[in-house]
Amino acid sequence: MMSTILTLIVLGMVFQGVLAVLNSILDTVGVGSMLGSIPVVGSNLNLIWAYLFVVLSEVGGFGYGASTEILGMGDFGSDIGTALAICAFVPVKDAALSALSKGVAR
Repeated sequence: MMSTILTLIVLGMVFQGVLAVLNSILDTVGVGSMLGSIPVVGSNLNLIWAYLFVVLSEVGGFGYGASTEILGMGDFGSDIGTALAICAFVPVKDAALSALSKGVAR
C-alpha cells in the first residue's frame, strides 16, 4: 500500500515537471492560451496531459495489488484511472513535502 502511494507521489512530481516544460513550450509558441479557451478542453487540460503522459510513458498496472481500471473499460480505463490518480496526488505531494519541510525545520 505504501509503495503504491509513494509511486503515485513520485509520478505526481514527474508529471508536474513535464507539465511545466510543456506549458512553457506551448506559451512560447502561443498555443497555450488558445487551448485553455476551448470550453470543454480548457477546464480538463491537466487531465488530458496526464492521460497522454500515462499512455506515452506506459505507467500503470502498479503490480502492488492495486488496480486503476475504472468502469471495466480495459486498458483505456486503466490509463484514465492512472491519470486521475496522478492528478489527485499532486496536492497530496505538495502537502507531504510541506509537512516534511516543517518537521525538518524544527
